[in-house]
Amino acid sequence: MRQKIRLALLVLIVMAVTVPLAAHAAVVGRFTQVRGEVNLLKGGKIPALAVKVQDGVEPGDVIRTKAKARAELTMVDDSIIILAPESRLAIADYVYNPARGERRVVLRFFKGLVHTVVKRVLNPAEPDFLMETHTAIIGVRGTDWYTILMPGFTSVYLPHGRLGIKSNLSTLPALLLLQAMEFTQIPLGGQPFLGKPMTPQMLRSLEELMDTGLKEGALWIGASQPPVGAEFPFKLPVSPDQVIQQQTVPPTLLPPAQRPSPPSGVIITPGPG
Repeated sequence: MRQKIRLALLVLIVMAVTVPLAAHAAVVGRFTQVRGEVNLLKGGKIPALAVKVQDGVEPGDVIRTKAKARAELTMVDDSIIILAPESRLAIADYVYNPARGERRVVLRFFKGLVHTVVKRVLNPAEPDFLMETHTAIIGVRGTDWYTILMPGFTSVYLPHGRLGIKSNLSTLPALLLLQAMEFTQIPLGGQPFLGKPMTPQMLRSLEELMDTGLKEGALWIGASQPPVGAEFPFKLPVSPDQVIQQQTVPPTLLPPAQRPSPPSGVIITPGPG
């Protein structure tokens, strides 16, 4: 009888310790600025919750900004994530242990425009901060960059630092090393184009689009016509609520000889109001 009582008490103690830990994931960042209607899908599931300043985010959460809305998050490693209007991003994985010099971050970007600033470089030889889109995997080596998502491609603009960028298809392993003040595009089912010089006007246009959203601008390849899927307004050919589950292996850099040819150039220009 006493043995059964002791066993029951042991079970209760274990439950008291483990259940709270399992029920509450760690907060890995907080909203430091919120403008307009911003909501959060906890664990990627509805109902959507209205966001206010200082609300926390956890791995598995999805952030959505509505029309004329904008959100800024400051993460536990001091990285900053800013979402333009009508954008959507998931915190797929976010582990940071400064005592051990360890970080493992995977962001999944589903829609719109996002400005990401990574201030700390823990392992410059191998990316520990990744962003995934429907066409690309972006490996970060201490930098700040803008990502635009369109149905047929991902565009990446890099004012500072450097990025490793590859197709999200395992059959296209070549990875482009993008340098400061360069930009590139990663088409659906294709490899990244070589980096091209980024102009101050492009940077100003990106900063404006962070306030207006992509519906107030247009992205063109070449001087005369837009690429397939660049029309506004646009819809992604993939679900914005994809299941967040797989881990991503950081890509490996390949020599310049294996990189693809560049496009004719990309220009951001104001679109109709």
